[in-house]
Amino acid sequence: NPVPCVNAGEGRKLFVHSKIDPLREAERFISEIDTADKDLIIILGFGFGYHCGLLLNKISSIVNVIAIEKDESLLKCAFESRDLADIFKHDNFYMLADPSETLLSDIFRGKSSRNVIFVTHRGSAQLYPDYYQNTVSIIKSYISTKDVNIATLARFEKTWGSNTSRNIGVISRSCGVNQFFDMFKGIPAIVVAAGPSLTYSLDFIRNNIGKAVVIAVDTSYKLLIDNGITPHFCLSVDPQLINARYYEGIGKTDTILVSDPTVHPSIFRYFKGRVSVTGIAFDMMKWIDDICGEKGELTHGGSVSTNAYDFARRIGASPVYMVGQDLSFTSGLAHAKGSYLDEQIHNRTYRFNNAQMYNRRQLASLPPVYLNGVRGMRVLTNQKMMIFQNWFEKRNDSSLINATYNGVFINGVKNIPSDKVSFDYPPVDLRSKIDELYNRFKDETDSGRLDRLKKRIDDMLSEIEGLIPVLEKASSYASDLSEMIESGRDKSDPGRMSFILKKLSESDKYIESMKKSKGLISFSIQRVIHTITEGYELNSGKDDNAAERSVYLYRGLLEGTLFNRKILGKMRLML
Repeated sequence: NPVPCVNAGEGRKLFVHSKIDPLREAERFISEIDTADKDLIIILGFGFGYHCGLLLNKISSIVNVIAIEKDESLLKCAFESRDLADIFKHDNFYMLADPSETLLSDIFRGKSSRNVIFVTHRGSAQLYPDYYQNTVSIIKSYISTKDVNIATLARFEKTWGSNTSRNIGVISRSCGVNQFFDMFKGIPAIVVAAGPSLTYSLDFIRNNIGKAVVIAVDTSYKLLIDNGITPHFCLSVDPQLINARYYEGIGKTDTILVSDPTVHPSIFRYFKGRVSVTGIAFDMMKWIDDICGEKGELTHGGSVSTNAYDFARRIGASPVYMVGQDLSFTSGLAHAKGSYLDEQIHNRTYRFNNAQMYNRRQLASLPPVYLNGVRGMRVLTNQKMMIFQNWFEKRNDSSLINATYNGVFINGVKNIPSDKVSFDYPPVDLRSKIDELYNRFKDETDSGRLDRLKKRIDDMLSEIEGLIPVLEKASSYASDLSEMIESGRDKSDPGRMSFILKKLSESDKYIESMKKSKGLISFSIQRVIHTITEGYELNSGKDDNAAERSVYLYRGLLEGTLFNRKILGKMRLML
């Protein structure tokens, strides 16, 4: 049994497996691993694969096994030295050689990770400890993101659809954000987030309001207005009602609201100014853009400040300066004093729950992390805010400058204090240019466009009315099928089985024939689709069979169809 000997640096040689008996070593190693109930096993370090072969022989053929090897030359040597056919004959075994993050996310997509185990091969880990530790972090982050996606879809998928339907009138008659794309080339922009140190950047913003495009986020907007600063644009993307309250009580403004179509409809009642909307981000709802015209898209990074940055880049602004982007609990605070969220803290306080206690709870909600700060000292943050730090770092944008007064140091961008920054006046008056661009948009809420929207909605409603009884029957058939499989009657009554499968096949064909409403229904059951395709458990403590997943799917389709009948009715009413 051949064993590779690798140069470990400083004149050291390291045997990746036992040089005496690698097979026996692998047997002891695998015997200590509990593989019961696991649906995904990740092996960190392949070496010559002795442990991989034994592990594959130990587990069920339905368990996915992914092996990751850092050293491609070592992997090549393994193929040359050993017969690995018994390992690679397994359909659910995947071998990755020094994979990129993109490849890792691709390979994990669609594979169940509800019960996952990491198996670290000691010999490989001794060679590349940092590499394998980092790989584990990346994979755990991806799995966590899948869980967050499920939670987000469960919480917001119907909210997104409902808000979009209620906003259809605003969407149809509003200027698209693409009206401003590439129109401010060479002009700097200041993106204003609502971090705790924003109050120290107000003079910087005020002094440069005529020299740079100032783009606020909804959480910082009120603080700017209260301090006599009217930003050129304000971004709003969150679908929740509380985000509409950020504009409550603020009078008429020259600021243009840049809004996602899924925001809460109350925003357009509270905001007293002009509105520009982005395009529909979901492919299944693109029919609205097809009728109303392309509006332009913005990149989402999980925080409104990421949308604001992307808007700045898409309008051509350069460089882009960020302020208030602390991504830390500067001075023990979560938000800038005077911002809407800060005021809400004080509104909720009383004798036994003061503002300091509230902020202390926020600081303790996640494990604390200390990182290098822009002012040379360590700052307190947490994993949630680090997600956005990593997002900006991955842009690798040389024109992005973090001018935040205090907070985390963002790698990959320039971190320059705002007092070291100076601007020249641009060749045009920024307010006048923005007004001119906005006024180019012609309000085309003519009867032709409205008629096309109404017709599309009526066509979808007609399809949905015919689909509902089909889905009701399909759900019933799928339940019968699941019960037959669970009780074993699928083998004793093959005639009934064939009949049910035929009826379900007919239902599937009918669903596929829904040309106009299929996408909309799919949009409202993304949580169901994601749960099935990513292999999440449907019923804890109960084995999922294929029919059980069919029940889950058909019931989800029925629920989504009934919901869409409701929101299409809302759309029709709003028009």
